[in-house]
Amino acid sequence: MTLFDPDPKLRWLFCMTHPDDEISICCWIRRLTAAGNEVFISWTHATPSREREARTVANLLGVPQERLRFFGAQDGRVAESISELQGPYTEWIGAVAPDRVCCGAFEQGHLDHDATNYLVHRSFSGSILEVPFYHAYLSRVQRINRFADPAGEQVLDLSPEERRFKRAMIRRYPSTNVRSVLNSYEVWQTLRLRPAGLVRTERLRLQTHTDFRTPNLPEPLARWVMLSDAWRRWLRAMDLAERAEPARLAEGTVP
Repeated sequence: MTLFDPDPKLRWLFCMTHPDDEISICCWIRRLTAAGNEVFISWTHATPSREREARTVANLLGVPQERLRFFGAQDGRVAESISELQGPYTEWIGAVAPDRVCCGAFEQGHLDHDATNYLVHRSFSGSILEVPFYHAYLSRVQRINRFADPAGEQVLDLSPEERRFKRAMIRRYPSTNVRSVLNSYEVWQTLRLRPAGLVRTERLRLQTHTDFRTPNLPEPLARWVMLSDAWRRWLRAMDLAERAEPARLAEGTVP
């Protein structure tokens, strides 16, 4: 399957968690809108200032304002809000009727990202494509823009103009520390003789890991994650979501 599929008939939905997550895949979004594809973007969380920034960036990406959706979940508490968010997510994806849905990878980098991945999985029965944000939450310096396991990934090489565009997009989120985080990571990786090249490529892979009670990481990282407080919190969130499932089934909101 070609993940970076240029077919202009395909309708794409990008389910981001926080405004600025779309930086990871912004050049592909812009290629799609330039080719005439219908593109939609949603964010699980947004403050008023971050929503304004996301709307400005969407304009620059060529995505109309009426194709944007903000769910308003509390930052850092999306996992505990899955049962409240599932119905609106299912309705949104049903209304968009996308051919492709993209979201952040389920890789234990941030519980909010993992929760959005779960919401997408429970709301869409078609092809789900994952974008690497960062992993894993065991370390203060997480690996950015690379999958924990690159198997199955497809890589889009960016032109010099697209690299400049991506750098400009990073500066469009002054209410966050994303610019300093990415710059610091580039410096750190260069000092380790492993240049990150964050603006040189964009990456996608087909979602194949759908066991949300098992970390989607290679060993020994998976085993270490399972010993962490963050993972225990995730399992509690899964318990809450699954207890709410019978009610959703009765309401007919499960796809």
